[in-house]
Amino acid sequence: MRAFPPIAYLARNIAPSSVSRYFFACYLLLVLIVSWYPFSGWRFTGEPVFAFYTYPLPYYFTFFDNLINVLAYIPLGASVALMVRRRAWSWLVGTLAGFLLSCVVEFVQQFIPGRIADNLDIMSNTFGAFIGGVFALFLASRRWQRRWHVFRYSHFREGGIIECGMVWMGLWFVTQFDPTVPFLGVVVEARGLPQPFDSPIENAALFLRLLEGGGMMLHMIGVALFVAGLMRHLREIPTAIRITLLVALVLKLTFAGMLLKPVQFFVWVNSSIVLGGLAGVLLLWLLWRLQRRWRAFVGALALAAAQVVSWIWPLSPQLSATLPLFRWHYGHLMHFSGLAAAIGDIWPYGAILILLWMAVMRGRESW
Repeated sequence: MRAFPPIAYLARNIAPSSVSRYFFACYLLLVLIVSWYPFSGWRFTGEPVFAFYTYPLPYYFTFFDNLINVLAYIPLGASVALMVRRRAWSWLVGTLAGFLLSCVVEFVQQFIPGRIADNLDIMSNTFGAFIGGVFALFLASRRWQRRWHVFRYSHFREGGIIECGMVWMGLWFVTQFDPTVPFLGVVVEARGLPQPFDSPIENAALFLRLLEGGGMMLHMIGVALFVAGLMRHLREIPTAIRITLLVALVLKLTFAGMLLKPVQFFVWVNSSIVLGGLAGVLLLWLLWRLQRRWRAFVGALALAAAQVVSWIWPLSPQLSATLPLFRWHYGHLMHFSGLAAAIGDIWPYGAILILLWMAVMRGRESW
């Protein structure tokens, strides 16, 4: 039997989706972070700055890097193409946007230590944007647009801030890519030589465990209530939270298997994380039933408190000390960990602003 949209959906004038715009903004941020990390030590080599554009091909080639360059620009090309009203030219606009962005990125990379400005990367990125632009033609069809609008209306609240929150929530999963960071944690345990610090209590080890477990608990509550604020129906909130945490766990396990040596597979979990997670689950059992306004406010407070935990964490992460845990070489690892760290630094602030907006926003829905 053919499935029909809900009667409420058919009876209302549903606003067009703006997800592609928010996705483009967030994905552009990802591309720039990955391409220009670590944002320090910039230098001028003395070479002509435009010379690399005309270097004979292939100037610098590795299969892994060029495959990643193609795959990375597919979402970018698709999101740009979906924003174009004239569908016949949307794939071309998406391809052109990928080409121009790649030209700018490669130009800047020649001033970053450890990076190589390569015209082959521009070709790979442009090809990826082209694939994304062509794929967007299918996503922009009336059939797929209708399915997306029905799904959005059936499960998520209305409004631009909700669609922005949906995209911002997707960005959060990137923070789980670094398998040395505790699951849902907000602090990174320093490894290598001991680092002296002043503990406010006599048992310094207990102080660190409390901070780590408390950070895990607060971050879990903040993320879960952020997800709850996006949902239309109260009955769907527990399922949405479980799916979110399960996807994050699968990502953590996947990247731990990819990046870590087999004997270090569970380096991202410890007793403090487990206890913090259990405490977070117990509190969520009480908090998810709050009124929508209060859920958003408590979620913002939890994320703000988690940030305070990360500020007072007394140890400094040392990438060089964690290298023996990994199977990847230093260059890829530095850029990969840098992406997760950079997104982890900025994500809570955006989430807090969105939650506070949800807390004060008034609409036709009952609060």
